[in-house]
Amino acid sequence: MDHVEAEMVSESLTRALVHRTGLAAALLLAIPGAAAMSAPDDTLLVAELRRLEAAYGGHLGLAAKDLRTGRTAGYNAAERFPTASVIKLPVMAAYFQRVRSGGPDPKTLITLTEEEKKPGSGVLHFLSGGSTLTLETAVRLMIIQSDNTATNMVLDRLGETHEARLAWVNDFLLGEGLKNTRLLNRLYSPQSKRLTPEGIRYGIGVASPEDMVLLMEKIHRRTLVDSAASAAMLAILKDQAFNDGIPRFLPVDRHPSIVVAHKTGSVNESKGDVALVLSERADIALAVFVDKHPDHLEITDNRANLLIAHAARAVWNHFTGESGDDDRAVQGGDVDWNLFPGGKWGIWRSREAAPFPHPDRAEGYRRQDGTFYPAFPHYLDSSIAVVVPQKLREGPQGINLIVHFHGHLNDNMGVLERFPIVQAMLEAGTNAILVLPQGPYRARDSFGGKMEDAGGLRRLVEHVLAVMKKEGVIREAKLADLILSAHSGGYRPLAFCLDRGRMNASISRLFLFDAFYGNHDFYEAWLRGGKGIMLGAYTEHLTKEHTGFVATNGAAAGERLQFTPTAAEHNDVLEEFLPGWLRELPDSWKVR
Repeated sequence: MDHVEAEMVSESLTRALVHRTGLAAALLLAIPGAAAMSAPDDTLLVAELRRLEAAYGGHLGLAAKDLRTGRTAGYNAAERFPTASVIKLPVMAAYFQRVRSGGPDPKTLITLTEEEKKPGSGVLHFLSGGSTLTLETAVRLMIIQSDNTATNMVLDRLGETHEARLAWVNDFLLGEGLKNTRLLNRLYSPQSKRLTPEGIRYGIGVASPEDMVLLMEKIHRRTLVDSAASAAMLAILKDQAFNDGIPRFLPVDRHPSIVVAHKTGSVNESKGDVALVLSERADIALAVFVDKHPDHLEITDNRANLLIAHAARAVWNHFTGESGDDDRAVQGGDVDWNLFPGGKWGIWRSREAAPFPHPDRAEGYRRQDGTFYPAFPHYLDSSIAVVVPQKLREGPQGINLIVHFHGHLNDNMGVLERFPIVQAMLEAGTNAILVLPQGPYRARDSFGGKMEDAGGLRRLVEHVLAVMKKEGVIREAKLADLILSAHSGGYRPLAFCLDRGRMNASISRLFLFDAFYGNHDFYEAWLRGGKGIMLGAYTEHLTKEHTGFVATNGAAAGERLQFTPTAAEHNDVLEEFLPGWLRELPDSWKVR
């Protein structure tokens, strides 16, 4: 089944579900992972979680299970999220398995070195070099204080090499049935980070909410490693020092017996909390993750923390039949930077320069086939992501930019995860900043938002340059050269950028990856009116569009128009052609 057929099947299922069970049930199918852990009687909970997500911002993922009745609920439950320090919970479990298998003695004394203190988080950072502690104490600090130094001390004793340690943890998790959870790196160790889409996108760890609920259920059932280890892990989790998430709005005044055993995680855009909520009223395994959140403030009332807390209370109400909660508004934040070997990527928000929100999608969008995409979450994401190579060189004319527009059913973070653009840039030594504006969020819609307004591209470029100057990435907010790139449905915002973006004199190349569905007159006008090069690669379903355009414009354009057919799959075209196109760029696009 190709991508077009798959989309048609998905839409047919959605329409059928609407017909049989109403819109609320159809929303479950539209939320990745929700159907796996939600039943039709959970639609009120799903509606409340959607309301909270819209009110507080960010992208929410949640899984929950009533451990007494077996009832489950989910919202993006199977989707993968960055874990931040939540990954320390699986590390703790893997440690107990290592001990059980004849590994290190928990009573082993560890000497703290100045080198180990460098990550700088938790209490160990403030101790003097030469201080000693037991391995089991390091495990406790890793969880209850989220101590990064302690975490690395534990990890370093799970195997002889970095790769062996990762393998021990990840093989253990896979054996426990956690399909989407992986430890990806040692903490604060960018030099050992793998240069893979997964490593770049997620940092130290990745997990799905439903995986974490499975892990917590195993602890509750005393089946994770063994009964003694499960009991020990539960005791440690009950001593968690950070309680601004899941425990925050639980009704402890009415139910003093409530105990929350949990592990939190927080890195700017990403927050998480994974817990067992135990009481005489209910025993609940719960995992809540928030990603792409604009509030970076390290304060108690961080909006992502509040979203987690309110979502947890909604789950409690759902399983117990109780009620109660409050509401607040969303606030913004600054650039969130994430390191990887060879560079860094950052993300921020701009309602003025990003493609969305846009008045033409203020009420959402209904396709001709009847599929409806509401404004939230599909047209309110104003995020802009950038990738900055470590060896970026700013010339006297300014800096080079590559602006890439993603296709249908994707988002800018999905570009980092699914397509090896960063790897191709590093391999080719590309001297440019990659810009990934958020288009329609996970929707079958090619609308370009503000990229279709007069001067939209210019405002985006000028805004990105200004932010990069403010962040110290470049000295001057000057553009040297510009490449516009599109995959699939991204063809339309690119086309409108050519027609009314007011940047054509700066655009030297177009990269089209199976992305030539329409607006050919805009491309034709650009090709005839300038000196830039138009590169396109296409699969069989777009043969007519490409060959027809070449027949009309090929003679006049000559080598400036290069279209190449390919037998690759639609989603593999970018990976097949981008490396070569980057290598062929002139010297001004290469690092020295």
